[in-house]
Amino acid sequence: MRTLILLSLLSVVFVFSQRPVLSENFSALVDALIDGRVVERVQAWVDYDDQKTRFDFARDHVQIHRYNFYKLLKSYDVDERTQNCTVTPLTTTLKPTFGWVINATGDKTCFSNIERGAQGDLWSYTSSITESLYLCVDSTDVNRPFWVERVSAREHDYFQFHAYIPGIPKPEIFVLPPFCSK
Repeated sequence: MRTLILLSLLSVVFVFSQRPVLSENFSALVDALIDGRVVERVQAWVDYDDQKTRFDFARDHVQIHRYNFYKLLKSYDVDERTQNCTVTPLTTTLKPTFGWVINATGDKTCFSNIERGAQGDLWSYTSSITESLYLCVDSTDVNRPFWVERVSAREHDYFQFHAYIPGIPKPEIFVLPPFCSK
């Protein structure tokens, strides 16, 4: 009986012993819940390039974009339907989406909301008194995210992955349309 309990405990430790290693350069199709002063629930393509510090959030069938160019300190909201381009100063830095996982604790079970019944491993990290981060990855492939969540006193962001494609996104994704100048 003691041997069985010990083996059960070791299997739980083994399941969570492989930490996810997810690229900070990726494209993903996500359901997004972005909470600040305004709550948005959208399905969007996200393109994240940490080497060139740029980020594209495209929604509504890829006709509305938010391009954040962190080296230029500018953010562009682009609506291709109306050919409207709004430029605002960018005062934040590009936060790592998964870089915090190296310090996370993996000790709970979670589930995919997209693939019903698919079980995952939950990794959590409290980066400060006011911010907690959570990542649910596929139990059978720890480098496949189900969802990621950031909760702080001011924000609550939740991204549920339909597709995650590691690697640097194609450069043409970050090209502004002609009616919008840098």
